[in-house]
Amino acid sequence: MKEGVALSQLADILPPPPPGGPDWMLLGVIAILCLLAVAALWWFMKKHYSPRNASPAREARQRLVALHKAWQARRLSDREAAYRLATLLRLGLAVPQLNTHLRPNAVEDDASWRETLQQLHALRYREAANAGLSPQCFERAARWLTAAQRGGN
Repeated sequence: MKEGVALSQLADILPPPPPGGPDWMLLGVIAILCLLAVAALWWFMKKHYSPRNASPAREARQRLVALHKAWQARRLSDREAAYRLATLLRLGLAVPQLNTHLRPNAVEDDASWRETLQQLHALRYREAANAGLSPQCFERAARWLTAAQRGGN
């Protein structure tokens, strides 16, 4: 009778479930998380490394601020600042050469364009330039580069 009691006690124990396949719910959650991570990375890269943010006008505008500060602090001579300002305008406005007759689209009026280029030319190419570089050159350049940046030049 001892054997019968032992067998009846064992009858109450449930056997483990049969082995099944992979846990599809867990794999689905992992796949969704991976897709979300890839989407977030793509969005971040697009927002911070897009060609729109790396335009020549934007870079020239940022360098113009540093150039203006260096000129105001007298770390640059008027002549050196004129050379650098002319280069920033040429690259930022995407023109092959600064020309008083052909103004870029970002420049709103011919008179200020000619006046600025004449002042830069006088400082860069004349040995004894009497006139110094005016702050208006920096203001105009900033305005033109900002317009070029907005216009997509």
